[in-house]
Amino acid sequence: MTFLMVSCQSDDRKHINFYVWGDAVEVSWYERIADSFQTETGIEVRILPSTGNYYENLNIYLGSRKNAPDIFFTEQGEILSQLSTGRILNLTPYMTSGALDVASATNPNGNIKLWDINDAYRFDGTRFGQGDYYALIKDWSPDFMMWYNKDHIDQYNMTNGYTEEHEAFMHYPSETIPLSWSEFLDMSYKLTIRSGNQVLRYGTMLDRVPWKHLFQMIQASGDTAFIDGKYFNKDSQAVKDAFTYFSELQRGATPSAPSIGPSGIGSGEAFANGNLSFAWFGSWAYSAFSFDNVSFNLGIAPPPVPDQNRALTADDNYGVAAGMIALGINASSPLKDKAVQFLNYYMTKGQEFMAERGFNIPGNMKVAESDRYLNPEDAFLRYMNQYFFHFAVNYTHPLVLNNHISQIAIETQIAKNFDTFISNYNINNITQLLNNIESDIRNEIG
Repeated sequence: MTFLMVSCQSDDRKHINFYVWGDAVEVSWYERIADSFQTETGIEVRILPSTGNYYENLNIYLGSRKNAPDIFFTEQGEILSQLSTGRILNLTPYMTSGALDVASATNPNGNIKLWDINDAYRFDGTRFGQGDYYALIKDWSPDFMMWYNKDHIDQYNMTNGYTEEHEAFMHYPSETIPLSWSEFLDMSYKLTIRSGNQVLRYGTMLDRVPWKHLFQMIQASGDTAFIDGKYFNKDSQAVKDAFTYFSELQRGATPSAPSIGPSGIGSGEAFANGNLSFAWFGSWAYSAFSFDNVSFNLGIAPPPVPDQNRALTADDNYGVAAGMIALGINASSPLKDKAVQFLNYYMTKGQEFMAERGFNIPGNMKVAESDRYLNPEDAFLRYMNQYFFHFAVNYTHPLVLNNHISQIAIETQIAKNFDTFISNYNINNITQLLNNIESDIRNEIG
């Protein structure tokens, strides 16, 4: 774990500390926004990139007396701990005063128009989704959208001599109608290349935030992972079906993904290099993994959904916003007012800058609905932004997480039990797996 030097400066510093994550390109974008803010206001903002586990380090930094972050990223699975320790500032008074120019009934012309999903960062002392605001979504996306390699499908058809007249011809996934889980299992398996017992190229990977991906599958099945946001929903058929599909991708009769665990290369890099047929990302992946420079024909489609006893339609689409990364302010910051001023700048001019970068949907609806985001000059970027925007507005829901313990604690218990299950794979043991997860989460809650 890497730590910032937090004791070398006095408490009377004049600059704001903004703690971020991202690759060198993304960090450079934050630096440009900070530079523009300083030019306009004279207030210096220092960008502090994370070099370790972001949230583990953040909890340490927020407890520091000197040079702690004034503004930082947060998300649904982490804000609970920040609220319980009193380390995140209530933003509602600043919205009421106009320091944060958020549109409302009393400020209809405010320059920041929040999405309804920003209610995930409201808290009334008992429940999320209502009460005061504690963070503003900086950007978001339908996560786990299906990015796919069109060339792999073309090669499969060519290798097997299939033309469109053949029943076995593999079509590109529809942009509007999702594949069913069984259809995707079949397609991904067929695109997996093996030599004996060795896999030369996987159809897909489930390496990125796998347990949130699993929760998305549960919600697509019509339920949530937790009963009233607390205890694990072990008796739900939707939970059982999602765990079954998730494990079948890895160890079932037609596997096409490596088992969850450490790997030499992540799915973003593998996909960008042409070594993976399907990857699951929000629109941020386009810039993060340089999808604009891939050497193959790129496709985007909705995430697969559970099978129905009928043909699927566009109405069956279901996506989640798993990240919805938001900006919060340190409640103990000696520079609260300046941090609020920077937050207001980021949510307006900063988001206008980010909207042109091929990143996520801006958290400010006014920017998201503008030509800056929806009609950039680059043709593919324009297509991608409009596609993700449409899917977000019509089919995307917030991911429902636990309201009593952190997402890290939840994922630790699921990962521990799933690792044992998948290592000794027997689908008949799925009920025992769910019982074990429920028991461990219950004990964690206390």
